Amino acid sequence: MAPGINLYLELFLFLNKYERSVKVKKYWIEKDNIYQKLLTILLQLLLITIPLFASKYVYDFRVNQEAILKLFNVILFAIFLMKIINTGKYSLQRTKLDLPLILFSLVLFLSLFISKTKAVSFQEFIIFLSYILIFFLITNNLNRKKDFNPFIYLFFIISLLVSIYTLMQYYGIDPYLSDLHNLTSTIGQKNWISNYLAMIFPVVFSYFLLEQTKKNKIKYFFLLSILYATLMICQSRGIWISISLTVILAIYIIFKFNLLKIFQENKKRLSLLLLIFLVITIIYSTDNPLNKSAITVPQRALSTFDEQDPSINTRLLIWKTTLEMIKDNPIFGSGIGTFKMNYLNYQAEFLKNNPYYIQYSGKAGEAHNEYLQMWAEIGIVGLGIFIGIILIFYSLIIDYWKENDSDKEKIIVFGLVSGITCFLIHCLFTFPFHVPALGVTFFALLGLTVIYARKINLPKTYSDNRTKESKLKNKRIKITLTIIVLVFMIWAINLIAVRPYIAEIKYFKGMRHNVDGNYSEALSYFEQAASLYPYNGRILHALGTTYYNLGNLTKAEEVLLQTTRYRIDAKTFYNLGLVYRQAGLFSKAEEEFRYAAYLIPKFTKAYYDLGYLYFTQEKYDDTIEQWNKILEIEPNFNNKYIVLNNLGIVYKKKEMPDKALEYFLEALVLAPEGSPIIEDIEKEIKNLDKNRKGE
Repeated sequence: MAPGINLYLELFLFLNKYERSVKVKKYWIEKDNIYQKLLTILLQLLLITIPLFASKYVYDFRVNQEAILKLFNVILFAIFLMKIINTGKYSLQRTKLDLPLILFSLVLFLSLFISKTKAVSFQEFIIFLSYILIFFLITNNLNRKKDFNPFIYLFFIISLLVSIYTLMQYYGIDPYLSDLHNLTSTIGQKNWISNYLAMIFPVVFSYFLLEQTKKNKIKYFFLLSILYATLMICQSRGIWISISLTVILAIYIIFKFNLLKIFQENKKRLSLLLLIFLVITIIYSTDNPLNKSAITVPQRALSTFDEQDPSINTRLLIWKTTLEMIKDNPIFGSGIGTFKMNYLNYQAEFLKNNPYYIQYSGKAGEAHNEYLQMWAEIGIVGLGIFIGIILIFYSLIIDYWKENDSDKEKIIVFGLVSGITCFLIHCLFTFPFHVPALGVTFFALLGLTVIYARKINLPKTYSDNRTKESKLKNKRIKITLTIIVLVFMIWAINLIAVRPYIAEIKYFKGMRHNVDGNYSEALSYFEQAASLYPYNGRILHALGTTYYNLGNLTKAEEVLLQTTRYRIDAKTFYNLGLVYRQAGLFSKAEEEFRYAAYLIPKFTKAYYDLGYLYFTQEKYDDTIEQWNKILEIEPNFNNKYIVLNNLGIVYKKKEMPDKALEYFLEALVLAPEGSPIIEDIEKEIKNLDKNRKGE
């Protein structure tokens, strides 16, 4: 072959091979981008839906949020697996938080096995694992700064909508959730609204400082004013303490990392903004037509220092009780999600030696301090790792501020870190990780801050040296694995998201019938709910109670006993007492009534029915003891005259007419005018007088 022809042939083969290589690389990169775009869109939908979805059929906002969180995370995880299967790209974009977050996930796994109530623990395990998955999906899919702003703008829009709805409710305009008669917005309650807005507010403020366009500057000015007004009307003491401490830290950061220049450039605009904030503060701090609150902001703030404030004392009781839990399992905790199962028993033991707090006692599902609850549930090991995650994050940000010369970029990170800091401080006073709208937002902001602070990662190229036969084989494997992932996704969605949520809808429909006394209709809904989600203690409690109301004592006992495996509530044991009393099993009824009163020492119904149980058995001294406890616990309650009348009857049975007359007279004075009981009391008094005269 001629040298020239040979040269052209080699050049042709080289170009052909190069062209095929470029096409393959382009194909894999485009395929990877499809999955990346899909994951990005789903993440955005998740961030929109969780804080904005409110159902008229399920008024428990956390139930709605948890269902959406589980639904989206199963889909996101499935698509992430399909991305790995179909593109072969499985390497992670590394961050300094990866290892500690993986360790934290392993501790959550361990705590799940430690837990004695795994079905209960699994629900919170899924929620926390979902948060971590969201962080990893953000840091591994939004790997360019151009992906950053759409997410931030999304938070701005959501916060505006949440604020507008809150303001509408405050001024009596609620076209959708008017039955609730509270400030809920679409998130659930005013403390949660405040927490959400406090995370976004500093980020909006940082964009306000950097914006050069007058039109956009006005938009940010308006948004900041709306958010501030909403924070004022919510009157959350915890969030204002958190904001105040965050501002102190922010001032330190401004001077430490030379950010003052940008504030000086915005001097006039900041003065105007502060003036607007001052006007808003005055409006909601004084009595005027615009202030619809029963108390003003200063009054609410001053109540923080009131030693008798019920909210503060209740929190103190919860924290002290949580410390008792920690003492028993300090290293690994009692298991994720077990706090609500353990709380009442620990509180009851604490109250034995601290009777002052009985008036503030009650059921608590959360510790109102995330750090204490982590320690109680996943031990000092889990809490230590979580604190390590936070410390590494701040270390990463400090290094970024030191190394970066761009004031613009430092200000954006300043806003993000301020929002995250406010959230972490607020965790000292409440339970935002247990509210998905807040937990998701925190981990999303954490991930966004990390990707903004790191260097841009370019996509990897792909080479293709496989033969045609191996490609065909791999294609079949990919299709098979993809189908398996899709089947798993459908199964998981149904199991952990759809069935539990439909069960909740059935439960709330049943409760509506229950309130009206239509127990037969309610029973149908509760039975359907329990068959869909047999591990929900609240549903089982309602089902067992409805069986009792319909006279089916056997089923009532069976279901209420099952309830205690998934929910510890004094009312469940009280209802069991009613079942046993109705069945004539008095010793069992006594045991359940006593345990209900032990769990909640101010549970007066338990004392009343226990006393009535003794009365039917002619144990009059025991009856008097129980009914007197009601008068000790609630000396001024509305139905005091009924208890006094009953005590009069008991003393009459004991043939102590003077004592009986004393209680009858006191009951007569307190009985409301027109009450049928007045006639009965007067008859008793006349009979006592006749007997005394007869003597």
